[in-house]
Amino acid sequence: MMHSTRPIALAGAVFMLLGAAPAVQAQSANVFTFQTDQATLRTEAGIQETYERLVVQTGQYCERFNLGVMSEQCESEVLAAAVAQVDSPGLAALHAARLAEQARYARHEAATPTS
Repeated sequence: MMHSTRPIALAGAVFMLLGAAPAVQAQSANVFTFQTDQATLRTEAGIQETYERLVVQTGQYCERFNLGVMSEQCESEVLAAAVAQVDSPGLAALHAARLAEQARYARHEAATPTS
């Protein structure tokens, strides 16, 4: 099985959220790296498994920065960039479907009166 490591240079994006100094942005330890193989991305199950791993790993990546309320924004931005860099139409379609599902849920929650 052919594996490719895909370093996703998002350190600057994470720290720009906080307005951090450029010296902090340049730290190479803050690069999100994800490993996948193209064979896995050829099946629906493989795409699903890859996406779930990306969700978990982007969450763990953003936790390191202790962003508090901005953690969710970090996760969504890192996940979107990672999906784009993996460059799989199936993975991109799954990500778009998940975003649409989240938006529908948020609209439903906003429209539901609370007691």
